Amino acid sequence: MYFKRIFTPGLSHYSYMVGDGGEIAVIDPMRDVGVYIEEARKANKKITHIFETHRNEDYISGSMELSEKTGAEIYISKYEDLGHVYGEKIGEDDEFRIGKLRIAPIHTPGHTLGHLSYVLYMGDVPYMAFVGDTLFWGDLGRTDFYGEDRLVEMTAHLYDSIFEKLFSLGDHVLMMPAHGAGSACGGAIEERDCSTLGYERKENPALQVDSKEEFVEKHSYMRLKAPYFEKMELCNVEGAAYLPGEVISNVLSLEDIQREDYTVVDIRSREAYSGKHIERSIFTSTKILSAYLGWIVDTEDPIVLLVDGLKDEELKTAYWTARRMGYDNIVGILGEGTVKSLEIEDTGLKSTKEIGAKEYLEMHREMLVLDVRREEEVEEDYPYMNRLNIPLQLLKERVGELSSEKEIAVICGSGERATVACSIMERAGIDGTVVAGGVKGIASQLKDRD
Repeated sequence: MYFKRIFTPGLSHYSYMVGDGGEIAVIDPMRDVGVYIEEARKANKKITHIFETHRNEDYISGSMELSEKTGAEIYISKYEDLGHVYGEKIGEDDEFRIGKLRIAPIHTPGHTLGHLSYVLYMGDVPYMAFVGDTLFWGDLGRTDFYGEDRLVEMTAHLYDSIFEKLFSLGDHVLMMPAHGAGSACGGAIEERDCSTLGYERKENPALQVDSKEEFVEKHSYMRLKAPYFEKMELCNVEGAAYLPGEVISNVLSLEDIQREDYTVVDIRSREAYSGKHIERSIFTSTKILSAYLGWIVDTEDPIVLLVDGLKDEELKTAYWTARRMGYDNIVGILGEGTVKSLEIEDTGLKSTKEIGAKEYLEMHREMLVLDVRREEEVEEDYPYMNRLNIPLQLLKERVGELSSEKEIAVICGSGERATVACSIMERAGIDGTVVAGGVKGIASQLKDRD
């Protein structure tokens, strides 16, 4: 048996290749498909099947391009008609042979109505379950994509899919999700490399309930949905432009960006951005790019990446992450020496003000405190007078609620999201002060005082 898991950095997405004899099946391929073709060549096998668990919302699928380049058939769910222009529709009455392996789809609705999981059998014994966005390591798929009116219905479907269908396969079955820790598709995915259905049944915090009613009550809630998801949904039924195999991004000059209306996205570290950055640039470091770019920058905007001081691998990760999310208008980069040149010219740069937790505790009564954490993260036991909670994901559309009459202290968990928030505020003409260390630093200070 051949098996390979392909990890997509930036998006924390997993796709899979399984095979036997001279054949390979690919499950949930990412947009840039060269890696699958290369791995199949190395294994001396032919890609013959492409299986999709569901229409993805957070990245563009590579199924159409991979099919065109390999001749493999694409298989999609027959349980929901989304208007796909590609794919043969399949369901639980179908099964597929890959050499001596048997792959059987099972209908696991909840995350979406048509969601399929794929069970890989070794002989007559279920060995692996490719569960898509139904279940994650330590978490489970969201159920709110059909709106609040159908939330309870979809969450009930998810319970049945997990407890009645997946768990009936046996505790020994290896569980292969479509995402790992850091993905926008889960709020609490654990940092692990493997799991079984039995382990998740016993240890997954989201599954520790006594009844279906308790599960539905616990998990029926609406979540924030990034604006770029709408483009992903469209691309993943109608198809998207194929990607080139190399990074295509011109090195631009300062004069270039001054002449054009580009959005400069600063992907350097938080410390580098805070020290000196191009005025009105958006900050989102490479490690949080996939989580927040889709909330701040429109997919059609012409983007310039500021990569001054970064390694080439960091640039590549950011570039491919953005392209996989549908950002196809990356017009260029600002490279080594950009910030230094602006320093010498003494023009076009700003710094982000920061204060430590100790200073914040001394000053917060005179400040407006902007807390950019999600509502479920916010606690009431810290001394936040004059606090306004606007989750970072919503700040761009709600920045008009801020007033510049008081100094604005911006807090999050550690300071990273607060810095992103200050870059959004700066574009709106509002200054913000980052509380370095965030609530973790504040908690430490309060503990020391006790």
